[in-house]
Amino acid sequence: MGGRAKIVMMGGGSYNWSPRIICDMMLEPVLKGSEVFLLDPDLAAAGEVKDACCKMNETLGSGFSFVATSSEKEAFSGADFVVIAISTGGLGTMAHDLKIPEKYRIYQTVGDTSGPGGWNRTLRNVPVFAEAARKIEKLAPAAIILNYTNPMATLTGTFYEVSNLRTVGLCHGIFSTLKLLEKIFDVKEEDISLCYGGVNHFFWVTDFTVKGEPGYPLLAEKLKNRKINDFLSNGEKDLAGMLKHRSTLCNFFYRKYGMLTYIEDRHTCEFVSGYLNNDEDCLKSFDLVRTTVEERAAKCANVRRITAELASGKRKPFERSRETAVDIIKAFISNKPFVDVVNLPNIGQIDNLPRGAVVETMGLVDSRGFTPLAIGKLPGSILPLVEVHCHVEQMTMRAALTGDRALALQALRLDPLCSHLSAEDVNAMGSELMAATAEWLPQFHGRR
Repeated sequence: MGGRAKIVMMGGGSYNWSPRIICDMMLEPVLKGSEVFLLDPDLAAAGEVKDACCKMNETLGSGFSFVATSSEKEAFSGADFVVIAISTGGLGTMAHDLKIPEKYRIYQTVGDTSGPGGWNRTLRNVPVFAEAARKIEKLAPAAIILNYTNPMATLTGTFYEVSNLRTVGLCHGIFSTLKLLEKIFDVKEEDISLCYGGVNHFFWVTDFTVKGEPGYPLLAEKLKNRKINDFLSNGEKDLAGMLKHRSTLCNFFYRKYGMLTYIEDRHTCEFVSGYLNNDEDCLKSFDLVRTTVEERAAKCANVRRITAELASGKRKPFERSRETAVDIIKAFISNKPFVDVVNLPNIGQIDNLPRGAVVETMGLVDSRGFTPLAIGKLPGSILPLVEVHCHVEQMTMRAALTGDRALALQALRLDPLCSHLSAEDVNAMGSELMAATAEWLPQFHGRR
């Protein structure tokens, strides 16, 4: 593979993802002169993103070219890399994901990975991913797939289930935890070495060092009379651009299990029972704040405005982001190994989690593909908290692929956020969610 690459942005009209990731690519010299296809059924949005990219390219002198298209054949044929950032059904369907479970006393803070919201999101996205995987394998069998779409585990796993394409799921969650440790110890990222693993949005730091010294004894000393929130700034935004909420739950988990988990409480609270179910007031005791569909819509409007400012030249190109897509592409092109967070099927990198389930660990990237780095076993105290989600995710993915309604509902009944409900109530909630988003669930309605 030469330096010039054909790169497809699946979801090329995403104002949030496409301009920033493509700007990262244009800032990488080894990719100079590459061709980017902005694939999106919304050609108007893809066109707006294209205008922004063309202006950034003119400013940066990167020699890129851009094509906005709704043709999968045109985009995928001969592609070297496909970056996926889509949302099947958009915010309209996500409104159902969040609103319907409220009737059953489930108040999800995000709703894009686990719980009934993540479950329903999986059901409607898996058929789209499966179809894309088959088309890409036919039109570009050597393509590398970089997935940013949630639910990360089920959708990345779908590519492995139906194709032989080299695929990885990418998430920036660990960067927040690294940033916290930098603040606590007043060091740079390169001074910290982490061993961590779990599932996307619910990983645990099983061990770490700071400048070569064992980290947890140092952390115990630092947090003896302080809380994690003491090291965080109120009002700052997380790496997804959302207002950062408190990390009260992270601090509670640290005191209970002696380990750090993902510091973004709005994600981790969705993986365990007791914080988002029964009564909406239960959120208050851990400072949990829900991200509404209206907030997401406001963010979309804002990133669209930024895209227009980039196109007009009122806004300068972005600085290099912390996202790793371009580093992975560079590693394949240059065959210079790169190590960072990856979501890949478990082949033993986490020894006591189910094989085949997509898990999150560090991994090696080079021209051969993706090689996860082993962390051994998760400690027994946290293993059950994580393992159940591997089963839920695999069951939901397979139900979405086969149209097995009974299996889908069985998976939902197993989810910890539904633990306060009877089987009948879970079935009723799941059926209501599926009915509300039936347009996007052809596999359950005989419209494959």
